[in-house]
Amino acid sequence: LAATTLTSCLSDDKDNNDSNIINLTGAQRTQTLQSLAGDYSGFLYFYNGTKKDSVEFDWNVSSSDSTFTSTSFPISFLQNYVTTNSNIKDAVTNAGRQPLVGSVNTYAQAAKTYWEQNYYFYLMTPANKTLKFIYNGKDCTITFDDYQTSSYGYIYPQIQYYNKKSSINFLVKNIKVGDDQMDVNTAFQAVGSR
Repeated sequence: LAATTLTSCLSDDKDNNDSNIINLTGAQRTQTLQSLAGDYSGFLYFYNGTKKDSVEFDWNVSSSDSTFTSTSFPISFLQNYVTTNSNIKDAVTNAGRQPLVGSVNTYAQAAKTYWEQNYYFYLMTPANKTLKFIYNGKDCTITFDDYQTSSYGYIYPQIQYYNKKSSINFLVKNIKVGDDQMDVNTAFQAVGSR
């Protein structure tokens, strides 16, 4: 039965498999960036113990240079993921909001059904895949992942845009404060609107 189910999803018609994918032109890729551009206000979501929680979060996307900017990225929520290291917990709890800059890249292809609804996807990579700051004289670094695995498959540092609303996946790999380092390996999502 498993083999039958799998093979029934396969097709001999290559055109049929690719019919929902379109290759975006340079003009179309520019169009997606112009649609995303602007100032957003919303919330970054995380778990506080066992319940969903959030913190206010604002950001900007510039279409002229494909840049994501948050002048005050809220790092204090990460205290909920630090259980064993007091130096790291102290830094993320008390260092305050920090600037985060990243690059926004469009995809070369899009699903036709999403494209026709003006539902766009982008990759957002923080500069050098890090957020660096100093707290109590110690160098601190939050490192971001290129992807993470989940029970659903892979999660990417992706922005989704539709109708003046946007969501962003931030994939936090680890936190380092001085010589202390702790793995986080968790995806967080921000949702906002213009």
